[in-house]
Amino acid sequence: MNFVGQRIGQYEVLARLGAGGMATVYRARQNRVGREVAIKVMSPELVRHEVSAQRFEREAQLIAKLSHPHIVKLFDYGVLRGFHLRLLDSTFDPKTDLYYFVMELMTGGSLAERLRQRRLTLPEVSAILHQIAPALDYAHQQGIVHRDLKPANVLFDGHQNAFLTDFGIAKLLEERHGQNALTQEGTTLGTPFYMSPELWQGENVGSWTDHYALGVVLFEMLCGHVPFTAGTPYRLMHMHIFEQPPALQKYDQALPDSLNAVIQRALAKAPQDRFPTATALVEAFDEAWRAALVPLSTAQSAPPEPTVMPNRTALKNRRWLLISLAVMLMLSVMVALILLSSRP
Repeated sequence: MNFVGQRIGQYEVLARLGAGGMATVYRARQNRVGREVAIKVMSPELVRHEVSAQRFEREAQLIAKLSHPHIVKLFDYGVLRGFHLRLLDSTFDPKTDLYYFVMELMTGGSLAERLRQRRLTLPEVSAILHQIAPALDYAHQQGIVHRDLKPANVLFDGHQNAFLTDFGIAKLLEERHGQNALTQEGTTLGTPFYMSPELWQGENVGSWTDHYALGVVLFEMLCGHVPFTAGTPYRLMHMHIFEQPPALQKYDQALPDSLNAVIQRALAKAPQDRFPTATALVEAFDEAWRAALVPLSTAQSAPPEPTVMPNRTALKNRRWLLISLAVMLMLSVMVALILLSSRP
């Protein structure tokens, strides 16, 4: 169903921004306050009215409480009742409700779009990490795990600042459909490439799960390629659980070797072996690439020669020597003038 030209609650839908297996995003205007917003309408194949509107509302309220400079703000949420939607589209199932989120409008596109266009420089990667890592740590401090961190969920505003979005949506789907909701074909395309070993195995998830996904995103920003790809979900699952990520130099020989250690720790199989926070990962990344850009030369590594300052007595003797030389020069000139004047 296309909502362009329709109204969703108090919002006038202006244009369709994009769609995926999980939701369709629209640009809309909230006429009461004169601002434009983004509306994410969840896919009816994923969330149906019997899913539990109470669970949806509880999760939305939790997400709305997140307040961080680099987390996309959630302004509102609601439910579009199926029997009302049937009036707009006679083919729509009247038993199906649609859930929607109203969010801050980001006009700079996503990290996924940017990575499809070009490779990022190391300073660009660092700048993005410095914005989204503290946001991720903040959410973890509030007890919220993203569960679906990937480039498509990193958005940019008109000033190229990075923001995290879609907190909690993956949890809603998992609670409704079980663990397989994140891996079903046609639902969250691309998500399995960023899933941690414990998420694949249905084990307990936490901040460490997002740290792993951030490591995959970092690998992709550096190489333009995710560390693991496979023809089947089962093969991909095996790679994430058992295989080590390839060296970065497989995709770019110019990347410094020191970054491999950062990637290896970020993508460690055991959660306790990963970085304790997202910020710790960024600090290790910065230290690795900046050190590689400024290698110590022989001159820099050798201790400088000590500078010997003359003492006060030496300065005094030198001054008297200069005065004596000046007097002798003046006397020589005077004698020469007298001799010249005495000639006939």
